[in-house]
Amino acid sequence: MEVAKALASAPRLKILGWLKDPDAHFVSRRPGDLGPAGVCASLIAQKAGISPPTASRHLDVLRRAGLIETERIAGWSFHRRNPAGLDLAHQLLDDI
Repeated sequence: MEVAKALASAPRLKILGWLKDPDAHFVSRRPGDLGPAGVCASLIAQKAGISPPTASRHLDVLRRAGLIETERIAGWSFHRRNPAGLDLAHQLLDDI
């Protein structure tokens, strides 16, 4: 159910697409906001044209569904795709 909810939102689908190739979709504003740990939530909010709290809610739905992983570093949240969670989502959708 969480996967269906996560995928039922255009902004969340866009975020998943952007996280597939972060270097192509985000421009780093300061050292460390785009790297191996993922993309800083503030960059995602800016790219989506939404407030940071709204971006956080979208990211939380994606995280709870297992589609992304979140890592906290020095008070900042970084997000990246979770391949295992995405594989499971593909399997669930194939079963429908």
